[in-house]
Amino acid sequence: MYRIRYAIVLLVLCTLAACSFAQDKPGARSKSTETKDVDPLALDVLKAAAQPIEQAQTFSFKALVSEEQLATNGQIVTFFHTTEITVQRPDKAHLIFKGRGERVDFYGTNGSITMYSPDVKLYTTMPAKATIDDNLTDIKAKGIDMPVGPFLSSNFYELVSKDLITGYVIGRVKIYDQDVHQLAFTSSDVDWQLWVLGGEAPRIVRAESVNKKLEGKPRTIVQFLDWNLNPTISADEFTFAKPADAHQIEMLTPKGGR
Repeated sequence: MYRIRYAIVLLVLCTLAACSFAQDKPGARSKSTETKDVDPLALDVLKAAAQPIEQAQTFSFKALVSEEQLATNGQIVTFFHTTEITVQRPDKAHLIFKGRGERVDFYGTNGSITMYSPDVKLYTTMPAKATIDDNLTDIKAKGIDMPVGPFLSSNFYELVSKDLITGYVIGRVKIYDQDVHQLAFTSSDVDWQLWVLGGEAPRIVRAESVNKKLEGKPRTIVQFLDWNLNPTISADEFTFAKPADAHQIEMLTPKGGR
């Protein structure tokens, strides 16, 4: 009984770690009245990096994510996880989340999402929207922060550029011996940066955001690896094949959650 209860809590915790509930704190800032100052060159570089992702019918990448959270003693602590993502537009996705020593697989297809924890052989299935874009909209409307979410969208550029207050090209810098373009943007709620590999095949290699609406202004960093905009995918990539010894559980909803 203890093992089952522990496993249920574990599965829910992994789920929440992948999609952290980022509810606004009292005193959150209202819409900014600052004068906009967005460099057209910054938008050009942003669009060049966004278009290959938006136009790819199938793509995959790996993300190394670090997320800051405010502890009860006021200290900022950092949590790490990796996510391996495979997407087939408009409605199929497979995410492999690894954090805090555990793995959870997310299968999204045919209007449902299945989450499976292979270490404890537990899974849960819930209804979802028909497309990836609709699910991302639904996640945002529920106040859920999913660090890699915007990068799965078919309208990534419009999504991240519509509420900009400032946008600048910082210049060319090196990340792990790669020459990349550094961009810096602000909106009323978030300050964020992108590091983009240029050339004929532009790629986003790093993203960093600071949530100004949360106490402590926590920072999230996503390092992108192994972009593939035309991967070869097996027929069962997006299908959960239930092991004979796996057990289904009900999804627990956090008390007071949306």
